[in-house]
Amino acid sequence: MTDIIVATVEHRFAGKTPDQLFRAWTDPALLPQWLAPVPYNLVHAEVEPAPGGHYRHDIVGPDGKHVVIGEFLRFDPGRGLRKSWNYRGPNPAPRPEPTFVDVTIEPVEGGSRLVLAHSGLRDQAEWNHYDGGWRVCFGRLDKLSL
Repeated sequence: MTDIIVATVEHRFAGKTPDQLFRAWTDPALLPQWLAPVPYNLVHAEVEPAPGGHYRHDIVGPDGKHVVIGEFLRFDPGRGLRKSWNYRGPNPAPRPEPTFVDVTIEPVEGGSRLVLAHSGLRDQAEWNHYDGGWRVCFGRLDKLSL
């Protein structure tokens, strides 16, 4: 089965540079401050910020522990990245194959524009899950002082 479903989220971040936003995606000290939708908490972040580098996010929420691991497939500081997204946890149902997260960042007047495409999703329920989660995370990132 070939997955073709993509959750795409665009957000404009006033007062944040592309370099600041890129750092927010790759700095293990910043990730716990935004990369989990409330009531979840990213409790542990490991990041090898380089092409081919690996990462791990341990997230805890009311329904248990969620772990995301993967590799940076594209790593372009200040411009964007692509990473594999291997999710293990209770929601949505675990899957053997990864999905992929593509992030593109560009300067705009007064800040930056970020476009995220989360591809390889199975169905509308998984799309709803990730689309809603990314939007909440971007709201948290918008409020973060970088």
